[in-house]
Amino acid sequence: MRDAFFFLSIAALGVSVAGFAGLVTAFRQRDQGWTRPELWRLRTIARLSFTLVFLALLPFPLFSLTADEALVIRLVSGLIVVLYLGEIVGPRFDRANWPGRTWIWSAFVDAVFALVLVVILVTAQTCLLELALALRLVHGGQH
Repeated sequence: MRDAFFFLSIAALGVSVAGFAGLVTAFRQRDQGWTRPELWRLRTIARLSFTLVFLALLPFPLFSLTADEALVIRLVSGLIVVLYLGEIVGPRFDRANWPGRTWIWSAFVDAVFALVLVVILVTAQTCLLELALALRLVHGGQH
């Protein structure tokens, strides 16, 4: 499979970002409490990071099973589209953790990312999947 190094690098970056959430927790002073939005943000960073690791490593077993790179790109891209759609709908029902934040802006950004992935589904270009994974890496920054 082409560009295997890139997929492994993205997976390593995902683990690093998840580790950052652990560092934030470790360096916080013990007498400080956590607010609901702070805990939600830390959990979101960890969840998105581990999801990214899974998505970046998923092409390897799929390619081993199918030996069809275009199919693998389409499968992974389709899965990422489903995840973005879930992230559009999910926060809408979790208003307690979004004080002062508009759900519409987050939904708009997720919808744009999902549209980029629909293009990847059609074209099955490895470089576009790499772009989608890189966007997924910075996705947590919008929350």
